[in-house]
Amino acid sequence: MYNNFLLNFMKILIIEDHPKIRENISKYLKIVWFVPEIAINWLEALDKVRLNHYDIIILDINMPIMNWKDFIINLKKLNISIPIIALTSNSMLEDKVEIFNLGVDDYITKPFELKELEIRINAILKRKDKEVNDKITVWKFEINLSKHKVFLSWKEIDLSNKEYLIIEFLSVNKWYPKSKNQILEHVWWEQEENLNLSSVTLEAHISVIRKKIWKTFIKTIRWVGYIIE
Repeated sequence: MYNNFLLNFMKILIIEDHPKIRENISKYLKIVWFVPEIAINWLEALDKVRLNHYDIIILDINMPIMNWKDFIINLKKLNISIPIIALTSNSMLEDKVEIFNLGVDDYITKPFELKELEIRINAILKRKDKEVNDKITVWKFEINLSKHKVFLSWKEIDLSNKEYLIIEFLSVNKWYPKSKNQILEHVWWEQEENLNLSSVTLEAHISVIRKKIWKTFIKTIRWVGYIIE
């Protein structure tokens, strides 16, 4: 079982209109140390995710009022990224493909065993924990260390390799200013013998990064170097 101490803080939103299924899932999740909350339709669910943090959403995709695809699209518009397990009564391959294409993390076909749902939840939480360790958030920007990319609201920012390495180095050392030589040694290590000639190049790269991202994303510390706060 996933670490029980952590599970005490794991909130799960159950979006299900069938009272019995909703009740059974909620009771079981409490037994296995999760903190479940309930929404009986899409609109109530959207209100809840706007106001609260959830670690996972369990989503019945056969509910009335709002199409489940619209619900996911609305989440993205709100810049809300929460892992989703879809509950579906359809096992057709094309439906499964559509579910994953829209960003759902996993699905489970009705009827299902609650133990299986627990296993799926724990698997997502373990993946999520690893992903968090591979990502750094600065303001609304996400620096993905494993992919070597920077994102703003799921949109990748077009960066050269050197521009990314500068951002990565300063982000990993967030709140700690780094000198020009330290940055040059990290980013232009293959040209280490010419570091003194590369300071102008570094300044040019910093200028481009500021234009692409935000002018105060990387701050200059006079007589010291640069910092991301």
